[in-house]
Amino acid sequence: MKLLEKNFIGKQKLCNRIVMPPMCMYMAEDGLVNDFHIAHYTTRALGGVGMIIVESTAVTPNGRISKNDLGLWNNKHINGLKRLTDNIKKYGAVAAVQLNHAGRKSEIANSLPVAPSAIYFSDKYPIPVSLSVDEIHEIIQSFQDAAVRAVEAGFDLIEIHGAHGYLIHEFLSPFSNTRTDEYGGT
Repeated sequence: MKLLEKNFIGKQKLCNRIVMPPMCMYMAEDGLVNDFHIAHYTTRALGGVGMIIVESTAVTPNGRISKNDLGLWNNKHINGLKRLTDNIKKYGAVAAVQLNHAGRKSEIANSLPVAPSAIYFSDKYPIPVSLSVDEIHEIIQSFQDAAVRAVEAGFDLIEIHGAHGYLIHEFLSPFSNTRTDEYGGT
């Protein structure tokens, strides 16, 4: 049965082809791993999942989908995530993380969401602040810094979330991006 055969993603060897996709659990405080995360992901590794992609993990505090998302915008997040990856790997699974910025779909209280253009996602969301070119560069750097932290935390693979109407996807759609500079147009 192919499902239970070993497989590779690049040079990363998986014990089988079962992959747990990222699912937002909304259980973190200040972006930090807690006992819930350790129990949740370790149990999946114990159950024989070949690769676990840890939930949407924000690269900036205002880039979280909710206030309870995991984060990698700060070095204080590394130790908890290291504990998590150690537990995942201990039981034979590959540890991956999904890095994200929610863009105009961020629901952080007392913080306006940001986006390529000042176009709200729906009438349930505030109008986002249109990012300056310098701010775009800062967010790009935040993704880079979070990736470095992810490696330091022991993740084997990194996935960049570029879909579902979040920030990267917003730059790709004329429904959310009306810029005329190098970050807009066709």
